[in-house]
Amino acid sequence: MSRPTRTIALVSLIAPLLLIAPLTATAATDSVTVMVAPTSVVGAGTFTVSGAVTAASGSVSGTAVFVSVANPAGSTAAVSSVGVSGSGASGAYTIAFTAGGGVAWVAGTFTVKATYGTNGSAGAVPATATATFTYSPTTTTTTTTQATTQTVTTTLTSTVTSTSTLTTTTTSVSTTTATSTTTATTTSISVQTSTVTSTTTSTTTTSALVLSGTDVFVGGALLLVVVIILLAGIVLRRRR
Repeated sequence: MSRPTRTIALVSLIAPLLLIAPLTATAATDSVTVMVAPTSVVGAGTFTVSGAVTAASGSVSGTAVFVSVANPAGSTAAVSSVGVSGSGASGAYTIAFTAGGGVAWVAGTFTVKATYGTNGSAGAVPATATATFTYSPTTTTTTTTQATTQTVTTTLTSTVTSTSTLTTTTTSVSTTTATSTTTATTTSISVQTSTVTSTTTSTTTTSALVLSGTDVFVGGALLLVVVIILLAGIVLRRRR
């Protein structure tokens, strides 16, 4: 066989393959979506994985989605499969997980992967989708302490004023007057007057000299006796 003949035969074999290849590339494939709620999980919190699927052929009824949860290091923390709800070419799925309970649950960002495939042909690749959430093993409690300072000021003012005035005035006045007058019918007349005055004044409590009526009488009598004796003496002298 000549070289041109061989070339024509090779092109004849390759041409059908080139026509078949675009048809294979554009064949329908399965699809899946995934989302996680909430996107932040703490301790033994619960989170939900949900999404939608589309079958490349046939119905989604009786099919399932495989869900895996991997920690920041890539280690598997949880796996499960969930059935798809629907009867046509599309459907939905949802599944709940509880975090914690194993050594794989460490703090960080976890990745959720959903895998779905209905195409049973050889070499078919299942559809996948991923979503992430953050995890914290312990609950962080923030305590706010508010300090209230109350100042109480008590002022006690006590003023005691005591004024005591004691005025004692004692005035004692004692006046004693003794008057004696004697007249004799003789050549001479003798008149003798005696006045005794005693006054005591004190601004404090003192004892004052007070002459009683008896003392005045006795004094007057003695004075009268003296006067009589003198008169008698004078009369006697003249008779001699």
